[in-house]
Amino acid sequence: MSAGPTLVLATGGTGGHVFPALAVAEAAQRDGVTVLVLGQRGGMEERLSAEAGVPFHGVSAGKWHRGRPSPRQALQAAAGVVEAWQLLRRQRPKVVVGFGGFASYPGAFAATRLGIPLELHEGNAYPSQVNRWLAGSAALLILAQEQALQHLPRARRSVSIPFPVRERRVDRGAARAAFGLEADAVVTLVMGGSQGSATLNTAVPQSFSSLAERFTSLSVLHSAGRGRSDAVSVAQELRGRYQVVDFLDAATAWATADMAITRAGVGTLSEAAFNGVPLLMVPLPSSAEDHQLHNAMAVAEAGAGIVVEERDLAGLTAAWEALLDPPTRQAAAAAATARTPVGAARRILEAVMELK
Repeated sequence: MSAGPTLVLATGGTGGHVFPALAVAEAAQRDGVTVLVLGQRGGMEERLSAEAGVPFHGVSAGKWHRGRPSPRQALQAAAGVVEAWQLLRRQRPKVVVGFGGFASYPGAFAATRLGIPLELHEGNAYPSQVNRWLAGSAALLILAQEQALQHLPRARRSVSIPFPVRERRVDRGAARAAFGLEADAVVTLVMGGSQGSATLNTAVPQSFSSLAERFTSLSVLHSAGRGRSDAVSVAQELRGRYQVVDFLDAATAWATADMAITRAGVGTLSEAAFNGVPLLMVPLPSSAEDHQLHNAMAVAEAGAGIVVEERDLAGLTAAWEALLDPPTRQAAAAAATARTPVGAARRILEAVMELK
């Protein structure tokens, strides 16, 4: 690269870290700002950046496991810092933004060593370990959920901006027709994240069987995860109302939904808000620092959904039935819409470039 980027986005590891970075990158490109994504070599961020048409540079990255840290992972992270330092020293961007997660650490930490302004984006209600480590070195923290600030006591300056999503809308009628769903059905979308969820794949069909006779307009569109659709078992007589696929186009899927049953990754919650869809959330109990439970509780406190913890799955059917009540569902949908992230990517870009 002969000319360095103005903006470097350090990200990777999971969609919750990568997708907001790409949303900001696309906003930057529309404004003529040169941008580079810096992440783990061979990580999902490399593929997704290429698909989005955003330049990417890969470095080594070590994943620091809580409770069982590995010297090998630490060495990989250290090597990544050196590689990122060499790149940033050569390119000299105006600003580096870290999006949390282990793959963001090399670029974000190297920026602090080179005196390049560092800003951090935190999407979760409980911040990532990397962002907790680096908060005191950041010129600005951009928080999707204000609850995160109480866990970042060294923060110097912060601003709250909703978690950005790719703002693509699909016509509801066309979306339902694409999946063969009745126009007047009450559709529940089930999504367990990009890899699916074994828990939801088992528990949701069981709950549906107990609700289907009483709620005759209820239909389900269930994304099981790649190669996992066979694990979703539905009675033969109900299969016309319960569609199972491995993977869904997210924008089309959300457009079909009157409500959704999901995990509680911040990207999923933000897509639901963008589409005004109330949620029944089953947080992933093994998520780092239990951040999915924190995320889900924030949504529930806003009135946009109901939380059922995995240890209390016996309550899934009752919670689903509660959201099927039209006034309850309508109130939750209004609360979800109030949390919409429309315009968030541009607002983040403006906040970032203001400090460059």
